[in-house]
Amino acid sequence: MITGEDTEGRFSAQSAVLGPRELVMPHSHQNEDEFTFVYRGRIGGLVGGEEVEVEEGGFFFKPRGLVHALWNPTDHPVVVFEFISPAGFEHFFEEMGALTQADPKAMYEIAQRYGQQPRPDLVTELAARHGVHL
Repeated sequence: MITGEDTEGRFSAQSAVLGPRELVMPHSHQNEDEFTFVYRGRIGGLVGGEEVEVEEGGFFFKPRGLVHALWNPTDHPVVVFEFISPAGFEHFFEEMGALTQADPKAMYEIAQRYGQQPRPDLVTELAARHGVHL
């Protein structure tokens, strides 16, 4: 939606649809702060050790350095807008989207290049507790 070129590198913005019961891989960012706006639906989230639920129209702040995750706890698609500061991380999404198949090695290399640290060790617990899946 908005790239770093649009904001002189200050922030970028992307939209995303989370399918029913979808979990975004828990992870942390070395360089960026993220703000999620729930445009349609309701999400669950983890930041640090705290879990939250964010209703439609609400924001969820995920500071750099803290492990965080999002999930859709409902049976309906959810639409969110992600605002990321500073800009640059939008290229992570472009590179991941360009992969033609799920290649864990390539995904890990892309994540490392952008200072993202995936936390797959948290997936099983979150999936069991909230009835969600990657």
